[in-house]
Amino acid sequence: VREQTRFFNGEEARKIITAAPEPYRTMFAIAGMTGLRAGEVVGLQKADLDFDRRVIYVRRSAWYGRVQTVKSKASRAPVAMSEALSALLNEYLATWKPNPAGFLFVNRNGRPYAANKVVEYGLWPVLDKLGIERAGMHAFRHCHASLLMEVGANPAVAKEQMRHSDARITLGIYG
Repeated sequence: VREQTRFFNGEEARKIITAAPEPYRTMFAIAGMTGLRAGEVVGLQKADLDFDRRVIYVRRSAWYGRVQTVKSKASRAPVAMSEALSALLNEYLATWKPNPAGFLFVNRNGRPYAANKVVEYGLWPVLDKLGIERAGMHAFRHCHASLLMEVGANPAVAKEQMRHSDARITLGIYG
């Protein structure tokens, strides 16, 4: 029997994003408001943000600080950037320090963050402070999918937003 994956509800996600220091606040907001995977969030570059069209282009992922391709062909699809996320990203970019590769989030070595370090140093301290049960970055992806379905998004829309190749994955795992 598959154990149900721990995910944040909308209120928990809001509290986490509000309480987190930068750059984690922006990372968590992107993950929660778009459903991007952790590696996709830490692999984002400034050029991936299109504020005119209000979309985020998912072109790469990062795994332990190394850049790689995204999980699948379907994963390369752009995702919608809400007005709230657009405002938060603009606020973040006002203090962002450019780096040679243009990554939004780099560690002190100038490489993309490792997702496990984002969880260990960014997420868990906030969860402990708020008294929320520990979970990983994927809990934001599950939260996003659950909120989509809760508001009545049709399965095809949810599939596209989650960038799955098959709606059965969206409904079966995230539903």
